[in-house]
Amino acid sequence: MAAIKATSTTAKDVSISRKPPILCMGAPRTGTASLGEALRILGYERVHHGSNQVPSDPNWEIFNRAADATFDTLPTYTGKPFTREDWDEIMQNWDVVTDMFAYYARSLIPAYPDAKVILVERDTSAWLKSWTEQKRSWCSPLAHQFVKTVEPLTGTIAGSTSFKFITGWIGSNKRQDIFDKAEEAYARHNQFVRDSVPAGQLLEFQLKDGWVPLCEFLRKEVPNVPFPRLNTLEDYQAKASQDKWAGIVRATKRVLGMRDTTSEVEGNLSKPSQGHSGAV
Repeated sequence: MAAIKATSTTAKDVSISRKPPILCMGAPRTGTASLGEALRILGYERVHHGSNQVPSDPNWEIFNRAADATFDTLPTYTGKPFTREDWDEIMQNWDVVTDMFAYYARSLIPAYPDAKVILVERDTSAWLKSWTEQKRSWCSPLAHQFVKTVEPLTGTIAGSTSFKFITGWIGSNKRQDIFDKAEEAYARHNQFVRDSVPAGQLLEFQLKDGWVPLCEFLRKEVPNVPFPRLNTLEDYQAKASQDKWAGIVRATKRVLGMRDTTSEVEGNLSKPSQGHSGAV
């Protein structure tokens, strides 16, 4: 009887064979939460949105390394490609990625050339207004001081990493450019996605289009429920305030040598608030 030759499967082999997640590459404030909920309704259970990413999540370190590898305007830029194998450290946990992942489109689309990609587009003026309102508190002097002085005491790099990938996406490393260059970055981002994804793998979509084009693209039955509308600006601002408070709690506990239970607090705070609805 012939001997059976042993074979081994490397991490790279598993990465290549694993079905890629759906990449929702619409920029934040285009309706990412609504799209994510729509995809859950269609049966995709593991959907990542920025609201899932609490400050204590260890995956911030991966986002930080990815930012350094992706954005050449950052002083920490390495120029080292962030590969599919690198991304799979996070991607293996999700069927769909949305929202903050769109900042990394220039890295993700080449890493997952076989992925289905959804580009949600919003009227530029409406998007810019929502973006500006959202980032106003995030980019305030108080928030900047929080990231510089309080965050290092909390054991997280969520704020500093967010600053990296947002300014990197804008094409700068200056806070003011988050506002001044946003419209240009938005147009550039959408064009990059259109140019980089084969037509059969890309759905250009607006929330007002509803279920039909989305279900046709994903080969799903149209559900007998209204298309969701989630995550108003007020929801975002409430969540941001909660995250800052959780950071202060963690910093205080560290300074006083107390047991850190902030991740439990964050878990409760990150649960979706009730009674808010509306298009983003």
